[in-house]
Parts: sequence; structure tokens; C-alpha cells
Amino acid sequence: MKKLAYVQIFSFVLFFLIISCRSKTTERIDITNTLLGNDMYLEVEKKNKNTTHRGIITNSNYGTTHSYSYKLTINNGDINWNGGTAEPKHLLFCKDSTYIHYLKEKYIPIKSKDSVGNIAEENSYYEVQDVFEVYVDKRYFFKLFGDEYWLEISSESYNLQKESCTEYSIPNDNELSLPNTSID
Repeated sequence: MKKLAYVQIFSFVLFFLIISCRSKTTERIDITNTLLGNDMYLEVEKKNKNTTHRGIITNSNYGTTHSYSYKLTINNGDINWNGGTAEPKHLLFCKDSTYIHYLKEKYIPIKSKDSVGNIAEENSYYEVQDVFEVYVDKRYFFKLFGDEYWLEISSESYNLQKESCTEYSIPNDNELSLPNTSID
């Protein structure tokens, strides 16, 4: 009986060691500086994070995940944007305002119901979407008090502003792109 208990414990420990894994995370920050027109200075920071899971005994690769986040600063902090996993594409400078165009992934859940109304199946997917925002600066007294934020606008409003303003491309790695939906 005692021998059986030792065999079971040994088997459990061996099984645990075989399926156990260790994780290694590497993080890299890339900073790109660009001089725009009208003496505007743009700094784009991209943080890449890769995590690899490897087996302790077998050294098998159980998977690698990649994530990234973007931040940008205009004129050393006059305007800041922290987009997280969104990828910035264009900046639009007008006389009194600044606009940004970026792409982001949106989680879309899908629920199917049977004829009785019970949820039969749940699926989901991610969809890349265009987002347009205008910068709102309500700071005062040497920019120490008040708020600054980005307000989402329609693509039509952005395109209307493009006609009379200056647009610049933002350096990025093009990890996100819109699917081509045109029919030839």
C-alpha cells in the first residue's frame, strides 16, 4: 500500500514537471523622432513585448505571444496621445486644432440562438477599424490645471478638414491594416 502511494506521488510529480513551463518575456522600446513642418517635433514610442512559454524538461515551445503599444508626443509634451494597441497612421494640423487617424482592433462577439431562444453557440472575432479624433485642450495657467483629451469624430469631418489643413504620416510598423473591400 505504501509502495502504491509512492508510485502515485512520483507519477504526479513527473507528470507535473512534463507539462510545466517557464515563461520568458522580452520587452523592446523603439522611439522614432521626426521633424514636421512649422517646426513641429513628433516623437513616436512603440513598446514591443514578446512572451515565450517553454517546457521545463522537454524545452518544447508551447507558444509565443506578441503585443505592442503606441504613444506619441508632439513638441515635447504639448500634445500627447496614448493609443495602447491602436496603431497611429496620420496627424492633421489645422490652424486651431489637431486631428489623428489611427487603426484599432475591435472585439465583435457573435451569439447564435436556437428556435426556443436559448444561446446555442458563442463565437467572436476581431475587426480592424478606422478611428478619427480631434485634440481638445482645456488646460490653463501654464497648462497646470484643466484637462486635455481626444474626442472621436466621423471620417467625414476628418476628410473635410483635410482639404484646408496639413496632413503628416506617422511612422509605424504597419501591423494593422484595413481589408481591401473594393470589388473589381
